[in-house]
Amino acid sequence: MPTILQFGTGRFLRGFFDCIIPHANTVTVVQSRIKSNGAELINRHSEGYQVWTRGKQDGKIIDETTSVNSLAQGLDANKQWANVVEAGLSHDLQLIVSNTTEAGLSLSPHDNAADLLANCPESYPAKLLSLLFQRYQARCPGITILPLELVEYNANQLCALVKQQALTNPLTADSGFIEWLESDNRWLNNLVDRIVVNVSDPPPWGYEDPLAVVAEPYRMLAIQDDGGDRKILPQHPMILWSENLQPLFIRKVRILNGLHTAMVARSLPRGFDTVLDVMRNADERSWYEALLKEEILPALQARDMDERAFAAEVLERFENPFFQHRLADIANGHDKKLTTRIQPTIDDFRTAFGKEPVRLNEIIAAAH
Repeated sequence: MPTILQFGTGRFLRGFFDCIIPHANTVTVVQSRIKSNGAELINRHSEGYQVWTRGKQDGKIIDETTSVNSLAQGLDANKQWANVVEAGLSHDLQLIVSNTTEAGLSLSPHDNAADLLANCPESYPAKLLSLLFQRYQARCPGITILPLELVEYNANQLCALVKQQALTNPLTADSGFIEWLESDNRWLNNLVDRIVVNVSDPPPWGYEDPLAVVAEPYRMLAIQDDGGDRKILPQHPMILWSENLQPLFIRKVRILNGLHTAMVARSLPRGFDTVLDVMRNADERSWYEALLKEEILPALQARDMDERAFAAEVLERFENPFFQHRLADIANGHDKKLTTRIQPTIDDFRTAFGKEPVRLNEIIAAAH
């Protein structure tokens, strides 16, 4: 019986979250994008899919496959909204998970209509509002919400957006519902870290598997410890409960994701296709190493954060010879990523040193 409702059909969730769920047919996956066949692929391949873990970890080469059968069904929100609502009202439901990218945590003016609850809303916060309000009306218990978007305090931001959307509609602006929304549901801030890409090399399983992904050995899901029941998630080595996520978030977004976004702005227009292509070019690699050494790391050190060891680890991860991590894929939502991954480092550098960070400013200039 499905106990998890997941918004997002992308490869990241398959290679990061769905593969740690121990029980078969546990996750109902919701496709929100119109131009996608994610739900159809899930339903067509009900036997499961493969995660191919490849890379270097602790000095050893990892090259292994894992069969995953946690996905129960796929639903197209735009065509099967009534079925999504039915899944959301299930008394077996324990967890709502999402990965809608940073751009997904925003509202749409098209969701202010009075029929918000009858039809599929456009934005993810409005979709979640619709489901939660209908659970409230049906006297269902509160639910745990785990948004895996790479945004600081992602659950707090999502909760605020759902509340903001609720207050635009006389029906959902009910004070009892607003109180239930915030107090009876569990909103878990978190930080995700794993690189997941499409399969490019001939796979070892020898048959067609359109859901298969390739993932690096490294993975981490850090969750802000709210003192609640940790058994809502499976016991897994990648799950870390922490009282303070901010240092982990800052270093990951500023270094790993910041370098990725910089590569999209600088190296993609210069003809580089993948992260590995960039790392294997002496001039490009040297430029990014200088960006790290002269601007990103000093800005972090001004915050009393010495992240040289983490930066070295990130560069090693970027050198994964098995990966085809395409810059065109990283470019999705590029403008928003510049705002969250590059601009804060620029601001910190200016404040700390009273001058402009030359390379970071080149990245911003290249994007416009």
